[in-house]
Amino acid sequence: MHRRQLQHVLLEIGRRFGLHEVHVIGSAAILAAFPDPPEGALTATRDVDVIPPDDDERIADRISFVLGEASDFELEHGYYAQGVTSLTPTFAPQGWRARAIPITVEGITGWCMAPHDLVLSKLGAGREKDLDFARSAAAAGLVRQEVLMRYLDDVNCTEEHRRWIAARIDTLFG
Repeated sequence: MHRRQLQHVLLEIGRRFGLHEVHVIGSAAILAAFPDPPEGALTATRDVDVIPPDDDERIADRISFVLGEASDFELEHGYYAQGVTSLTPTFAPQGWRARAIPITVEGITGWCMAPHDLVLSKLGAGREKDLDFARSAAAAGLVRQEVLMRYLDDVNCTEEHRRWIAARIDTLFG
């Protein structure tokens, strides 16, 4: 995924659904803070995860149907939108929306999850692709260990999971 592709998805969401803003979570959100990352883990995703206003599940489902995986949009462009809700970023720290970084295209703003919030969410999920993404973000200097550790206190999870995430943060910078 490249920034112009993210912008295209946002533009289509605005045009097709009459929305003026959405929240962008998942890997594509990094493109707000790092518009031109090198090819690799930071550009590997083909989808844009979007939370519609008011966490509207009906709109999220419509976005996935019209612009989602296996849609005519994806078949034509090779990338797609995935409508999600605020329950999706399970390990995002409280306050992540206030730190979101805007990308505005012709009247629609995608509030993209900031790098520290995004990396914490990825470290919490812990899938190999998420850990690769976190390593690449750390290597690119997009996140700092002390900020990740501070935000970790604001993640709603068990203490055991918090220890796992803290260990993953240490590994990123070790």
